[in-house]
Formats: sequence, C-alpha cells, structure tokens
Amino acid sequence: MKKTIILMALVVIVSVSVSAQGFYFDVGAGVGKGWTKIDGIDFAKEIKKEGSIEETGVEFGLKAGFGPFGNIPLYVVADFSGLGHRIADSYNYIQFNSFLIGPGVIFYPIPLLQLGASVGYSWVSNITDIRGLTFYKSDSGFAWNAYFAFDLGGDKTGCLVGVKYSYANNKLETSNVDQNSQHVGVFARFAVRKKIA
Repeated sequence: MKKTIILMALVVIVSVSVSAQGFYFDVGAGVGKGWTKIDGIDFAKEIKKEGSIEETGVEFGLKAGFGPFGNIPLYVVADFSGLGHRIADSYNYIQFNSFLIGPGVIFYPIPLLQLGASVGYSWVSNITDIRGLTFYKSDSGFAWNAYFAFDLGGDKTGCLVGVKYSYANNKLETSNVDQNSQHVGVFARFAVRKKIA
C-alpha cells in the first residue's frame, strides 16, 4: 500500500507540473500539544495519576510540488511530515513518533494567507527506556493534517507562520492495538514559491 500511495503521488505531481508556473518547496518545524491514545487509553492521563510528568509535542516536515496554475493560486505537493509526542518523568520516558507521506494541496484565498491539507500513508516508530513495552512499530496506517499560515515574504521566497492540526492512526505490531496520535501547534517554515499578487 505504501508503494501504491507514493506512486500515485508521483504521477499526480508529474502530470500537473506541465501546466504549473513554478516549483514549490517548504521546510520547517513546530511545537505544541500532543495527545496519544493506545487502544483507546490516553497514555499521558494514565501516567499523570502516578505523579508529575512533562509532555512535549513537536512536528516537522517538508513539502515539494508545483503551482500556481494559471491565475488560480493553487499548488499540488508531496508532503513528508512527522509528529513526536514525548512523555517523561524523573525516571523514564516514552516518545510516540508517527509519520505521514502523501499528496497535499495548498491554496491562497488572499496573498497573505496560505491554507493547506495533506493525506496519506502513515507509520510509527516509538522509543522508550522502559523495558517490557510492546508498542514500538507499525508499518501501516493513515494520517492527515490541515493548517493555515501567514505568508510573510516576496514573490519568490517567504516565511510561513501558522497553526497546524495533525492526526495519525496506526495498528501497532506485536500488541496489535491502535495508536491514535494528534497534535495542535504553531509552526514556522521557509518557503520557495511563485506567488500570485
């Protein structure tokens, strides 16, 4: 399934690049609040019952594609992004990592505002220093994200500052239970694109 989604994304990008005015690329990261449920149980809430913990949510990613098309401020991109949700106390930590690769679209309703969304294949690679836990990996899943950002820049390059929501659902190996990860946060990205005035 992973290869099929990647192939479909490449076919779409190549076919639309013919009528596009230019190349699009952005890269960056963000911070915010993460939630992770394992088999329907909110992991952070369960650990909080036992004492004080720290939670950190981060996201990162890059997009590459083409656009705009004619006078329509629309861009078609391939998105690679990741979420990390770290839960730690004085002794141990667990970090839930989920990733997305798939197609996305970007639209400018006005030159200052960028709206975007992506959907695609997801996988998980969790890490922990607690022995005996069996929810480390997943090779199949589904993820999506949506955001809005202010595009501060000129006609060719800019800085995106915005708010993003991300979601991933994966069936974990060994334990065979679902991991649901969500993240809401602020981000900053450097972008290279042709912008319609």
